[in-house]
Amino acid sequence: MAKNSSSGRLHLECIDIEAETHDVKTFYFHIISDTNGDDTPIGQYRPGQFVTLRLRHGDQLVPRSYTISSSPSRPMLLTLTIKRDPNGLVSRFMHDRFHVGEIISANGPNGTFDLHSIELQKHIVMLSGGSGITPLMSMLRYIYDTRGLNHNVTFLHSARTPSDIIFRQELELIASRLQIKLGFICENDAEEGMDANFLDRAVLDKYVPKILDCTVLTCGPKPYMQAVKEILNELNFDMDHYHEESFGSPGLERNPEGALPETLTLDKLEVLKRTEFIEDAQVSKLMAEKGPNEIEFTVSGKSVAYLPGQTILDIAVQVGIAIPTNCQMGLCGTCKIQCLSGNVQMDDTEGLEPGEKDTGMILTCCGRPNGRVSVEF
Repeated sequence: MAKNSSSGRLHLECIDIEAETHDVKTFYFHIISDTNGDDTPIGQYRPGQFVTLRLRHGDQLVPRSYTISSSPSRPMLLTLTIKRDPNGLVSRFMHDRFHVGEIISANGPNGTFDLHSIELQKHIVMLSGGSGITPLMSMLRYIYDTRGLNHNVTFLHSARTPSDIIFRQELELIASRLQIKLGFICENDAEEGMDANFLDRAVLDKYVPKILDCTVLTCGPKPYMQAVKEILNELNFDMDHYHEESFGSPGLERNPEGALPETLTLDKLEVLKRTEFIEDAQVSKLMAEKGPNEIEFTVSGKSVAYLPGQTILDIAVQVGIAIPTNCQMGLCGTCKIQCLSGNVQMDDTEGLEPGEKDTGMILTCCGRPNGRVSVEF
């Protein structure tokens, strides 16, 4: 299995915005800098991975993860396809306030739901619901561009109506040229040749009669993926060959109090570095001038001055220390490390196990040092 990418920092300049459906837009970005701190080529990612956009409400980070919908076979271009949630903080910001020419920073790429990290059977079945199509579209585009995977592919996409089908024309074009088996399932107003209502066992039997010999890749709303798993369990499918991608329920996302799309801003320090072309050494000097704030990474052997309000993960990335991370919202616990001394204030502690906070464990993605701090990493 391929190693998960370290959480680097990308700076993305928006060069185009295209409407896919009435509530879905694709944002096209040039990758203008990449600070992974290793030898990875700029902008390299695996088909199916995600990035985490960095927005702020005052001094609080508001991160949101979105799957990359483009393929790494198209270098220097990265696209994010985002559905506008009427109640969503960041999706509304992106749809209503973000414009061509603006620069946004992101962490990543991350994730192991991708073609190179999953052991694939000869036949791949891609099942997507709604905006969950994005990682599978990245994979399909990669297969189409490279012709490098010697696999059979069945692609089944579920949507509310035909007008809600994302990437429909491109899917039909790829299917016609690669002879991929393609099917659309629409809850309402299904057209001739489409399946009506919902994905069920009968639809799967129709398109994939030998599904027990396949790898199943799924992404979509939680109820959709749960329904897929129930069907597969009825068929006695080997779930070792089932893989899914999900960032959890939007209702679990942590929004700072009082945050609205209108109050969100880009990550100011990162934009300053890009637009003014300030060298890293100059940034370090600016940070040191802000006061005697310093954090020591004992294992890495580095002591770093930092700006008030920065997270430990932010600081680590700036000096090339790769702390493992995933959700960057304080929920998953991937980034937790031991605080040896000093005061660290955390925006959230859900990612810690009971009792871990009392023993000095901290979440670096939402942990902000105060004064002199020493951590074991």
